[in-house]
Amino acid sequence: MKRTLAAAAAAGAALVLALTACSSPSTAPAAPSGGSSAASGDGSFKAGTKFGYAAPVAAQPGQQQFDTGAKAASASVGWDYTMYDSNINPSTQISNITTMIQRQMNVIGSWTLDPGATVGIYKQAQNAGIPIIGVNSEGDGISATLWQESSTCAPGGPMAQSAALYAKAHPGGQVITVGLDGVPSIDAVVKCFTDAASAAGLTVVSHVSNTTDQAAGAQKLVADLLTRYPDVSGVWAYNDASALGASAAVIAAGKTVYDLSNDGVVVTGSNGDADAVQAVREGRLTGTWDPNNPEAGWLFVKLANEVLNNAAPKNTVLKSTFVTKDTIGQYVPPADRKISFDTLDYTTSN
Repeated sequence: MKRTLAAAAAAGAALVLALTACSSPSTAPAAPSGGSSAASGDGSFKAGTKFGYAAPVAAQPGQQQFDTGAKAASASVGWDYTMYDSNINPSTQISNITTMIQRQMNVIGSWTLDPGATVGIYKQAQNAGIPIIGVNSEGDGISATLWQESSTCAPGGPMAQSAALYAKAHPGGQVITVGLDGVPSIDAVVKCFTDAASAAGLTVVSHVSNTTDQAAGAQKLVADLLTRYPDVSGVWAYNDASALGASAAVIAAGKTVYDLSNDGVVVTGSNGDADAVQAVREGRLTGTWDPNNPEAGWLFVKLANEVLNNAAPKNTVLKSTFVTKDTIGQYVPPADRKISFDTLDYTTSN
């Protein structure tokens, strides 16, 4: 359900969406608004609407879950939905959006890979009367944005909570961060965690870019750094593949991974990938932020409909879930979740 202003305030979720998108954010949204979410059977969805999404990379498990959710939501209201794979290539993303314009989509969604490169194609879409919805992206040409909370930098939000976990486990500890430098959304989350870590009394002793975007690449990078910094107490990674590689390096170095009850090295990731959730169960990963990707796909369709009806908020933020040993018992695999427009947990602001 959409959370009311009072509930959001009680949760400390006044949003400051600074430095979180694939395009550079502008100003912080206002406080979340109240109200209830629309249901699939309320008649507000026009059957036959054509909706396309320029995904950043279709091979990523989270994007596959997002696609599954969007397909299910679209089918429930009679929409024609298609996901296009940009494969981490801005030129491919532009080509995909061009195809969607030619197909006369009613609305287009895009997780912007290069905000400078997409300005022109977004303008072409606008000129054709097709609104653009950003996924964890905002900027010129984007009418409204769907944010996943773990991609935001809210006070008391996921990055602040992660930093607090590292600091609680090892006060004043040394931390390594693993990113994918040059991707604005990832750079922003790295900065957000780094700032939160500093505020929590931690020291980020080194940062590396996992250009392979794979576990093996992260394992090698972190293994080298553990030799240089043997007293490191934590490794923060931008995604689960990198976190699993870091975990393997920690274990290979004869260390243990922190599981909320020992004195091991804290290792966290993000995406809620199945391998990462299993690693949490087995004590090989401290935690992973689950962005609730299937739910994001459902919310994506709801937001698209609001855009078409000129009733969309500027920012819609879907709640993320931190999966650790303490919360693993409540974790439900994406395929087993019962999702509808009424079950979504989100806030909005303009």
